[in-house]
Amino acid sequence: MSLSPVRRFAATSSAAGHQAGRASQTGPARVRPPAAWPAVLAIAAAAFAVEMAVSARYGYHRDELYFLQGGRHPAAGYVDQPPLTPLAARAMSGLTGGSLAGLRALPALMLAALTVISAAISRILGGGRASQLLAAAATATCGEYLAGMHLLTTTTLDFLFWALTLLFAAKLLTSGNTRWWLAIGGCVGIGASAKWTAGVLGAALIAGVAATDARRLLRSRHLAAGCVLAAVLGAPDVIWQAVHGWPNLAVFSALSQDSGHNRLVYWPAQIVYTGVALAPLWIAGLAWCLRRGAGQRLRPAGLAALSTLAVFFVLGGKPYYAGGVYTFLFAAGSVPVGRWLTSDHPGPEPAAPAPDRPGTRLRRAGAVAALAASAAVAVPLALPVYPARILHQLPLQKINYDLGETIGWPGLVAAVARQYRALPAAQRATTTILAGNYGEAGALAWYGPASGLPGVYSGANNFWYWGPPPARDQAAIAVNVDPALLRRLFRDVRQVAVFRNGLGVTDGEQGARICLVSGRRYPWAKAWPMLRDFS
Repeated sequence: MSLSPVRRFAATSSAAGHQAGRASQTGPARVRPPAAWPAVLAIAAAAFAVEMAVSARYGYHRDELYFLQGGRHPAAGYVDQPPLTPLAARAMSGLTGGSLAGLRALPALMLAALTVISAAISRILGGGRASQLLAAAATATCGEYLAGMHLLTTTTLDFLFWALTLLFAAKLLTSGNTRWWLAIGGCVGIGASAKWTAGVLGAALIAGVAATDARRLLRSRHLAAGCVLAAVLGAPDVIWQAVHGWPNLAVFSALSQDSGHNRLVYWPAQIVYTGVALAPLWIAGLAWCLRRGAGQRLRPAGLAALSTLAVFFVLGGKPYYAGGVYTFLFAAGSVPVGRWLTSDHPGPEPAAPAPDRPGTRLRRAGAVAALAASAAVAVPLALPVYPARILHQLPLQKINYDLGETIGWPGLVAAVARQYRALPAAQRATTTILAGNYGEAGALAWYGPASGLPGVYSGANNFWYWGPPPARDQAAIAVNVDPALLRRLFRDVRQVAVFRNGLGVTDGEQGARICLVSGRRYPWAKAWPMLRDFS
C-alpha cells in the first residue's frame, strides 16, 4: 500500500489533536465526526454478498459437520470448545432447512458486522468520513476475516465478540464512563462461550488500563460487576469441564505439539493473513495508540492488542488466535491515514472532501488501488473461487489449508455406504460404523442416513461421550482408524477400500483406509475407553 511511513502517520495525528478531541487521555471527546453510514453499510453489504456468492461452492468443513452433531447433543460444554458454536449451528440449520448456504449466512452476516464495527470504532476515535470508509474497506478485504467468516466455526463468533469488546473499550476510554465495563464484561463472557481465547483479551484490557494513566477507571464498581458478569456467562462451560475431569487439558496438550511451528510462522502470518497492503494500516494504528498525541487515550487498548498478539506467540498458539484485534487496529490506523488522504497538511480531517489537489488525488487513488489489490489477492486465498478440480494445481492450501477440508465428504460417505450395502442383510443388522476423527464422524452422521447407513460412533473428542455403539453390534466398518488399535479390539481386520477424493487434493481423508472388522474381543463398554482420542 503506497502510504506514508508510520512515523508520519503518528506525527500527523498528533498535530491533528484539536478536532479529534484535545480531551485528555481519560476525558471525553468534544465532537464526534458525522457518521458515513450509507457508504459503510454498502461496503458491509458487498462483503456479505461476496461471502454468500461462494458459500456453497465446495462443501461443509469438518468443523461444521462436527458442530452440527454437537448441536444435536446440546450441553453446557464440549471437550474441545464451549457450547455457543454448536448451538448456533443447530439454530441456523433449523432456521434454513439444513442448507449449507443457510448455515453460512451467519458467518457472512458476522463479516458485515465486523465491517460496521470497525467503522464505528474509527468514528469514536475521531475519524471522519474517509477514515470510516477506510476502516470498513480494510476489514471487508482482510484475508483473515474473509476466510474466518466464510465458515461457521468457533472463530466466527470469537472475532465478533472481540470486535464488540474493543468497540466498548473505545467508548470506555474516550468517554471515561465506567458503565462500559458492564458491556465489556458481557462481551467477554459471551465470547468465552464461543472460544476460550476471549478471556485473554479481557485480561489484557484490564492490564492495559492498569499500566497507563487511565487506571482510575479501575476504581469502579462497574468493573467488578463486569467481571462477575463475564464469570457467570462463562461458568457453564467451566463447570462442565470440571465435572468431566477437564478433558480440554488433553486438547491443549495435543495442540501444543504444533507450538514450535506456530511460533516460527506467527509474525509473518500476521502480515500475510491481514494482507501485505493492509499491514501498514494496522501497524500505524498500533503506533498511533502507543505514542503521545491524539491517540494517547487509546493506549490501554493498543497495549491490549499488542499484548494479546505477544501472549499467543509465547504460548505457541495458531497465528489467527488474536485476529480479532485487527478490527480495532484498522480503525485506529484509519484516523491518521484518513487525514493524510484528505489533506495536504497536518490537521483535522475535513467533514467534507477537500478540494482536489494533485497530492490528495494521488494519495486517494493509491489507497483505492491498494485496497483493490489487497482484495484481489485475499479473495482467492480465503474463499473457494476456483473450481475444486484445479485446487491441487495451486499453492493456495499452503496458506489456507481449510480449502481442502471442505471437499470430498459425500464421496467418503458413498464409499462407506457401498461397503455396507455389500454385506449380507443379517450381518448388516449387527454392524456399526466407526470413524477415526470428528470430521469423518460428522460427515457420516450428516449424510449417512440418506444412504441407509446406521449410526456412526467415534472416540474423537465429544463423539466419545455420545458412544459406545449398541451392545448387539458385533462388527464394524471402520474409517481411518489405526489398524493396530483395530486388531486389539477385533479378531478379524480386513481392509476393503482406500478413499480418494478424485480431485488430487490433499486433506485429512485422502488415502483413508476403510476396514471391515468383526469378531469383537471385548464388550463395547470395555473397548470404548481404548478408542478415546481427545485432540
